[in-house]
Amino acid sequence: MSYVNCQKVFARYQHVKAPKNISQSVDFTKYSPIQPVKDGLAPYIYEIMKAFPNGSRYVNQQHYYHNQMTLIKEYASKRPHPVSLTQLAQYYDDYKGLTKNKIINSGRFVKEELAIRIAGKLLVLQNLPFDVVNNFHFAQVYESYYDIFERFRKFPAIKTLDDNLKFAEFTKKILQDFNCLNLPHLIMGALECSILDLYPADKMDALLSELLRARISRRLIVEEHLSVTANYMSGKKENTLVLGDIFQECSAMDYIMEASKTCEKFIKDVYFDDLPMPKLIVQGETDLKFYFLPSHLRYMLNEILRNIYEATVKNFIQKGLETPAPIIIRIIKNEESYIFKISDRAGGILHPNENIWSFSKSKERTKESLRNFHRLPGLQTVSLYDHIYQDKINTFESSGSDEETLKNYIMTKPYLRTSLEPISHWDLKRGSLKCQAPLLEMSQRSFRYKLGIGLAMCKVYAEYWNGELCLHSIPQYGVDTILKLGNLLTHTKKKQLDKV
Repeated sequence: MSYVNCQKVFARYQHVKAPKNISQSVDFTKYSPIQPVKDGLAPYIYEIMKAFPNGSRYVNQQHYYHNQMTLIKEYASKRPHPVSLTQLAQYYDDYKGLTKNKIINSGRFVKEELAIRIAGKLLVLQNLPFDVVNNFHFAQVYESYYDIFERFRKFPAIKTLDDNLKFAEFTKKILQDFNCLNLPHLIMGALECSILDLYPADKMDALLSELLRARISRRLIVEEHLSVTANYMSGKKENTLVLGDIFQECSAMDYIMEASKTCEKFIKDVYFDDLPMPKLIVQGETDLKFYFLPSHLRYMLNEILRNIYEATVKNFIQKGLETPAPIIIRIIKNEESYIFKISDRAGGILHPNENIWSFSKSKERTKESLRNFHRLPGLQTVSLYDHIYQDKINTFESSGSDEETLKNYIMTKPYLRTSLEPISHWDLKRGSLKCQAPLLEMSQRSFRYKLGIGLAMCKVYAEYWNGELCLHSIPQYGVDTILKLGNLLTHTKKKQLDKV
């Protein structure tokens, strides 16, 4: 219809008045009882039709040009460097002594490498179907990744020791800020996309595995640099490979018993205190001590044992047995790896027709996992960039408020205290390292919150550390779970990308 004809139609009907019983503005309260729409639909339709979200710091009118010229052509075109544990500790210098030049070169490498690596993962997200990357949770990850990329890219060149100290403080803050929510957002986004059939399950598993491995590697590179800087500033003359801050000597028996006590505690919380617990029998190399990342070892043993304890106790109750069947752990070692063989008699795998290594299961179980994610204490579905909150933080810092006041304010924000990765606190000038509870809130969650991702996560971690995780189930009898972890001391000079 032409513009002239539209004018004629308008003139013909402009004298017609609406009946008194018809509202001139639609009442949306029955659709949105919390906040009714008062000013019509126009602002909301405009928001939906926009090419970029409101309030985004990076996805805006200039995003396409900036992304094409800076991220894709300048950074994503470069290849990241495969590194070894030796290089992480010595930074391409065979001399083990800590020198000023080594510390500065380490900072330069981390600044450039992190920008290149995160640019590559942004490109991976950009190549996903629109319905996937536009998912609320994946959008948060994308925004966070772009934030990390821009902050590393724009950080001034590191030329002096003072420059490196500023860079170390800068990277420390990145480990502690909103970016710690990327992992739960990734998993919740994958669960939602699975429920809506937006992406094939096998491709989603491969995507999560790739992003998780890359995440671990980036954090190791950053934390090793913080470690080297802290050691040098404290007056140490030599940096020790593996021994020390990042990788620590772990007693296999201690970690097993800690995981066992955690499982028993939560089972008693769900049932009752006097419920008989399965007898835990540990055989083999019970005095085994090996160097590993404590957070990952604790997480894997906790997740595996919580499944076994839960299945064993349920089997005991359902069959009316006198005592629960024992759980037997056999520890085996050789020069290449360490093996934990965990045997139970809980009746075999409960859902044999499902892919237990996938992050998504059947529709109903995936929905249950997503519901439980939202119920996790301290984990809120919030935007990574709460501008009001950030402005408040800036106000505290600029006004010179004491640290205790700022700390109390942060503690009122529960999502800042939820991280599925360790958050390290470094006193760079004193050379001290203090880690909060690793995989915070995750391995300590109640048995009421079944997430359905434990084995999938453990498999990613095990394979990252040159190992594997597998199950052998005998229906109506039990399961043998075999966790294999590579000996880090035999892989110190092997260069790998997104793997150690």
